Amino acid sequence: MSDLLKSHIENVLEANYATVSKTLQRVEELEAEGRRVIIGGQIGEDAWDIIDWRTNEILAAGTDGLAGYAVAGTELDPDGTWIHLDQILEEEDPEYVETPGLPEGLAATIEDWVLTGDPEEIAAFIGWPLEKVEEYQAEA
Repeated sequence: MSDLLKSHIENVLEANYATVSKTLQRVEELEAEGRRVIIGGQIGEDAWDIIDWRTNEILAAGTDGLAGYAVAGTELDPDGTWIHLDQILEEEDPEYVETPGLPEGLAATIEDWVLTGDPEEIAAFIGWPLEKVEEYQAEA
């Protein structure tokens, strides 16, 4: 069972790394076209923010609800060239890692642990260098 678990964990990390790499490549393509990738949106009942994904600079923030968010977005990006990271992520088809011999529920639980768990613990279990596990766990 240990080899099966190690194999599944490695496959999850490799699938995550491939997905994140594709996302970063897509972001770079969009930026090369002159587009700006943003994150943020509604963060409370009326609060919102617009943040540059690359620099983490807060471009705008307010407490005037979705209407204020829409106005700020239009004022900051009148040509509509900005793209929200969520739109890029929606373009992706995330790969669910299946490992024959592991029940689906157990595989999903392990996947969650692999992507959010302690990288030192994971590295020790599968025998990878810590830095590699951290890199393969990373989000876009």
